[in-house]
Amino acid sequence: MEFHFPQIRPKEWLHKIKEEFFPPRILDKYVFSEFVKIFIGALVTLGFLALMSSYSDIKGDLAASKGGKIHGWLYIIFRLPQMLIQYIMNIAILFSVSFTVGQFSANKELVAMMAAGISFRRIVAPIVAFSCVLWFAAFFLKQTVIAPLNARANQEHKRLKEGDQNTLVGVVYQKHFKGQEGFYYIYYYDTKEEEIKGGFNYIRLTPEQTPDYLLVAQKAKYDQAKAVWILKTVEETKFDEDLQIVSVQKFTEKEYTLPEKPDYFKKLKGSVDEMNFFELTEEKENRIKKGLSYGDVDIAKHTLFAEPLLIVVLTLVGCASGFFTKRMAIVSSLGVSISVALLYMIMDPSFKSLGENEVIPIWLASWITPILFLSGLYVIYKRVKV
Repeated sequence: MEFHFPQIRPKEWLHKIKEEFFPPRILDKYVFSEFVKIFIGALVTLGFLALMSSYSDIKGDLAASKGGKIHGWLYIIFRLPQMLIQYIMNIAILFSVSFTVGQFSANKELVAMMAAGISFRRIVAPIVAFSCVLWFAAFFLKQTVIAPLNARANQEHKRLKEGDQNTLVGVVYQKHFKGQEGFYYIYYYDTKEEEIKGGFNYIRLTPEQTPDYLLVAQKAKYDQAKAVWILKTVEETKFDEDLQIVSVQKFTEKEYTLPEKPDYFKKLKGSVDEMNFFELTEEKENRIKKGLSYGDVDIAKHTLFAEPLLIVVLTLVGCASGFFTKRMAIVSSLGVSISVALLYMIMDPSFKSLGENEVIPIWLASWITPILFLSGLYVIYKRVKV
């Protein structure tokens, strides 16, 4: 038995697309213009609501801030692009597609178009093509624009909260680190004074991976000139080969030569929202080196690709919803938009949490939500047969 695969001819495929869509037909212009008007209106409305929500979230910080209220407004401005790409655009396109197609269906325009021999898939093709463009644009913007702006937003938020007596910003920082010769437990690293405060604990291991000695200090500061760590209020405990305590000594201050320098203990780069794909890869390697968890980094790497795809998924959901709308398109589109948004907001974080906790593979946790939506849409469009 011989298997014959269809021959793919890119030139013929591109020629068909050119003949079908270029120049755009009157119907394409009409459908797309109706959709774009609703889409822009939804973007503006949802953007305004997002600004009001952001202001409400930091209203208390603005009132109590001693760092300057300008930082609050800058935080809102820098955070808006992230909200636009991650939430506003998705809801706007779902509503606008569902409303536009639903309006055509309710007014019997869709019936007239299909009676003229135009398939439903061909009618909504300009809208789907536009969503694909948005998909690539969202991916590109998340890599080049959104990540740096998120970092700026977090900086402005910290400056806003400076001087707030009820909040300690960037102070509490308890982490375990794996070093070259042992393990550290650090309370927090003061970047201004370049000193570890609140607790510096270190256990050195022998080549046989048994404890050699344990250091417990209140503070630790690195002397660049001598290339040594100066530990204050330190307790030094030494062990023998049988893990028995050999000696326990206390010092007000003592110098130690340790393999790691201060940069090793500085706070992690920041939120995964602040990193592009290459920075996430570097962050993962850095965390592996230090013995830190990196589940959120892997989730973020997959999300960079999976999340923008949601734009296309929601466009297809809106097309299916609009096709079955019989009357009151705005009520139907609002209902579908709210229902799908709530379902996504429940499913996506839940699966990602399972991935971070290694209950399911991380790649599956990131992709399962769009896969489930696409599977459901495939079944619906197969039944529609138009």
